[in-house]
Amino acid sequence: MASSIMHLAVTSELAKRHIFKDLDRLKFGAVLPDAGENKKGHIGKKVCGNNKHVYNFEFYREKYGELMKSDDLYLGYYLHLVQDIVYRHFVYDKHHWNPLIPGNVEKLHKDYSILNSYVVDKYKLTNDLKKPDNFDKEAINDICFFNTDWLIDSMNQYFVKAEDDDIFFFTKEMADEFIAEAVEACLKELAALEKGEGMINSYDVAWASRPYSLLETTLNTRELGDYRIEGTDKYTQNGRIFRSDVANYPSEKDIAFLRNTGITTIIDTRSPEEKERRPHGLKDVEGFFYHDIPIEEGSGIPESVEAVPDSYVGIARADNIGKVFQTMADAPKGIMYNCSAGKDRSGTITALIMWLCGVSKKDIVFDYMRTKDNNKERFEQIHANFPEIDMNIVIPNENNMIRFLQMMEDRYGVAENYFTAIGIDTETQQKLKNKLL
Repeated sequence: MASSIMHLAVTSELAKRHIFKDLDRLKFGAVLPDAGENKKGHIGKKVCGNNKHVYNFEFYREKYGELMKSDDLYLGYYLHLVQDIVYRHFVYDKHHWNPLIPGNVEKLHKDYSILNSYVVDKYKLTNDLKKPDNFDKEAINDICFFNTDWLIDSMNQYFVKAEDDDIFFFTKEMADEFIAEAVEACLKELAALEKGEGMINSYDVAWASRPYSLLETTLNTRELGDYRIEGTDKYTQNGRIFRSDVANYPSEKDIAFLRNTGITTIIDTRSPEEKERRPHGLKDVEGFFYHDIPIEEGSGIPESVEAVPDSYVGIARADNIGKVFQTMADAPKGIMYNCSAGKDRSGTITALIMWLCGVSKKDIVFDYMRTKDNNKERFEQIHANFPEIDMNIVIPNENNMIRFLQMMEDRYGVAENYFTAIGIDTETQQKLKNKLL
């Protein structure tokens, strides 16, 4: 997130180009989210199967939209969130900062302390932040507890000149560039607020989270919830369908999690040889319905990178693929399907059901590519054990899924035609959609 001093600089520049009612309340609102307890002030939420994070702009507008029009504290708060979205994409996407490298976060914060004096001088900022009277009665406190004493003390420290030192990453030029971009983004949002339309959509500005697996004993267990249905404000539902690599040795914690979530149907698409080598860990566990539905077409490695999309078409037309979807439709509760790595067979099945439910191609490809990050350790082991294998064939790339989806559209037109062709009638298709929608 941007430093509080940079938020003040953006606010100062905005005041030169937009008329506000109360600059004191505007400035206090502009830094207030940073004082939220446990980072709750930024109203974060997860979307895209927990694969992306974002600030919940829609929630804030629904709760405080009218106040934003009349009270600059609430408007400043909202514009802080807008600025932090700009900052996210500015630092991570444009300048490729990596917070996972040990020490990088601390070094970035040191850059902020060095830059504060520069920003204060250039943008003629004054240390006059005031906590509003009776702040504890403000409606904004419904979001979380705000440590306003800490906020005021921190701002006082930010105005004290730090010792000169070398900048690690965030330069003066970057500070100016970010402030300019944030001002333009805020002006655009202010214009949209006046028109009552075209404001930021949280889903469109979400950023990818770190790789994760829902189970502690797998690398690639993810869910299909919280993907937007293209052209609507509807989303796929959480806790309904999981895609996964094989859970050979699920822990008691994993088993309890699946049970508590309502995932009771297990569909294992591995070949008989794969199952013999590594039996599924949930096959004989009480409370789970295990279905052995082999998809032989995806058990081997394609001959070339160019052949990967064709192999996905082969999976989509496999003899048992209709049985997979029929089992999903008939499942009494939630479903988890798997292949070996959760990559090709699971990836194809995921793409097909998302296609049926109306998820955009962009999001289908995004979900597919998460396997690249989740399976990094697995891919490294494959390369170490089988150096003769071309890893470009094994590791997912966007073109594989893009090409597969295009081939399916060319052949079937729409998803419903494909499902009809594999023996899934209209009624069963609706049951499949109901699993996610």
